[in-house]
Amino acid sequence: MSTHDTQRRSLLAAHSVALYVQQVAPIPPSTVSVQCQSFAPDEPSVDVNFFRSPEGVRLLAGALGVEVTEGPHSATSPRLYTEAVADVSGIPVTIWSLTDAPETGGAL
Repeated sequence: MSTHDTQRRSLLAAHSVALYVQQVAPIPPSTVSVQCQSFAPDEPSVDVNFFRSPEGVRLLAGALGVEVTEGPHSATSPRLYTEAVADVSGIPVTIWSLTDAPETGGAL
């Protein structure tokens, strides 16, 4: 099988996973994208974003039976990054949201 055939099969499989994820998501995600690079034709992935909705991440993670992690987006950004990673039919699915830092009312 050629690299192109492998990449095509991987993309089709990832699109099927993306459709499944959208079907089981309790609320619709903002974006769903599928990737499969030509240098890794047998390593597709799916990326699911909930725009400013950590709850969307938590709900879909619960539906897929995976854990959620939350923390600062980076060492220099107080924004909250919520993420879950699932394996669906052998394809990695990253579910994420980025939100403004929680209000602390001046407390540290």
